[in-house]
Amino acid sequence: MLERLILDHLRPLVSSFMDPLQFAYQPSIGVDDAVIYLLHTSLTHLEKAGSTVRIMFFDFSSAFNTIQPRLLGDKLQKFSDDSAAVGLITDGDDTGYRELIQGFVDWSLRNNLQINAGKTKELVVDFRRHALVKKGNSRLFLLRRLRSFGVQGPLLRTFYDSVVGSAIFYGIVCWSSSITDRDRKRMDRLVRRASSVLGCPLDSVEVVGNGRMMAKLSSMLNNTSHPLQDTLTALGSSFSERLLHLAV
Repeated sequence: MLERLILDHLRPLVSSFMDPLQFAYQPSIGVDDAVIYLLHTSLTHLEKAGSTVRIMFFDFSSAFNTIQPRLLGDKLQKFSDDSAAVGLITDGDDTGYRELIQGFVDWSLRNNLQINAGKTKELVVDFRRHALVKKGNSRLFLLRRLRSFGVQGPLLRTFYDSVVGSAIFYGIVCWSSSITDRDRKRMDRLVRRASSVLGCPLDSVEVVGNGRMMAKLSSMLNNTSHPLQDTLTALGSSFSERLLHLAV
């Protein structure tokens, strides 16, 4: 609560210094938006022949404990605990990407930021594997155990929403449109088993995905500072009209 009160006063003072691609501490913008932006940028590039994408996720050791106060003046919003560098590579030439990474490392050293090499990873996204079913099954076991202890009603549903549902539907706006029919059926079977444990109906993966996607698109269109707002607007007014019609 204190953080929200302070942000209301702090954000207007620093908004003009914020990087347009900063997702942290922005109103109505979060992890989903960062992932959507990365996917959009990556998939748009990968449509070209001979293209690859490499993404380096940096983590800092005690980021805000190593900052020198004298450096904060014009770089306040550049100090963040998590940062990602994206390399859009064509025909195997990753020179620009390597220079970008080296430049980021040099900047970090100059500004007293210590990169945590153990948590800094270069990740490859593989859409052929869907690990959420395994995670959901392990959480569903806990739900069944709670019911066996006599926990029922709203408390059991709260546990489902916060522990099971939050795991299987995490980032659904990013993957629901590209999930295979086989994986969608596996996810729906998991939801039906959870519904049986709770004793009440639950929305399918498709319904949840569509609902959250519409809410996210509406939020992005209404947020002029969102990094993808111009991209969505460029899709045309007909898209916006359909979105508003469905949202109503």
